[in-house]
Amino acid sequence: MVVVETEGSYANQITLDSLDVHVGQSYSVLVTADQVTADYFIVASPKMSNVTEISGLVGIGLLHYDNSTTPSTGPLPSGPHPFDLEFSINQAKSIRWNMTAGAARPNPQGTFNVTNVTLSQTFILSASTAEINGAPRYTVNNVSYLTPDTPLKLADQFANGSGVYVLDEFSTNFTNPESMGVFVATGKHRGWIELVFKNDLDVMDTWHLDGFGFYVVSFGKGKWSPKSRSTYNLSDLVVRSSVQVYPGRWSAVYAYLDNPGMWNLRSQLLKNWYLGQELYLRVYDVDPNPAKERPLHEISFYVESANL
Repeated sequence: MVVVETEGSYANQITLDSLDVHVGQSYSVLVTADQVTADYFIVASPKMSNVTEISGLVGIGLLHYDNSTTPSTGPLPSGPHPFDLEFSINQAKSIRWNMTAGAARPNPQGTFNVTNVTLSQTFILSASTAEINGAPRYTVNNVSYLTPDTPLKLADQFANGSGVYVLDEFSTNFTNPESMGVFVATGKHRGWIELVFKNDLDVMDTWHLDGFGFYVVSFGKGKWSPKSRSTYNLSDLVVRSSVQVYPGRWSAVYAYLDNPGMWNLRSQLLKNWYLGQELYLRVYDVDPNPAKERPLHEISFYVESANL
């Protein structure tokens, strides 16, 4: 028996036989040592992959009782089927925040209940692949990110982005013509944003937004629409630094944009990220208070000529 707590210290405790840990996520587990004194296998295996069947690649650990003299024997625990999406989704939905525990609450409403927040923006972001200029790429709404020579924050500070990027040039709700570009979108400061991540790929995906946590409100299948909000959990949702998006499905999260800056929103799968599945969220605050955002400092370069 394994009792699980999520990244938050005050999440509900639930009992599981196995646990899906997705990219960028972490858990603490409590194991009840109530079995016959012996050694027991602990197995970690890939999800959404047949690599285990092909190569037998698994991570194996041992749970050893202090006075055990009996080695672990028999076949390794098989766990759930690696392609059983419903099992994984139902498990993810079952992990809820413990609302009876007293603790500091990180959002402005002072609770993890977000039923009363007002959404300022909704982004619907579809991840897919494309061949652009004869090369395979990953895209967000058909746009594969093109890294500019000038860092975005410098361009924003000293030239308002001119010559480097065009703010909101690409749609964050609909597909764009296939292209490569510097994808920068406006995030409304101190507004609640709803991000719907759609996965048109046949493998698991994971998204992360620098500078913020995700309030994971739903996992769904089929086409997302505003009616899909009726499936959201808004009362005891768990805050995560990344969210998994199942193949052919969508995941919806809320984020409170109280942190000014130029923030990267990306796939956490390195191949996807490297090949263009990312964009930037520009959260701008007119107040230059350095307590909110550290100012950029001019750097002077001094070059001394050597006497030859």
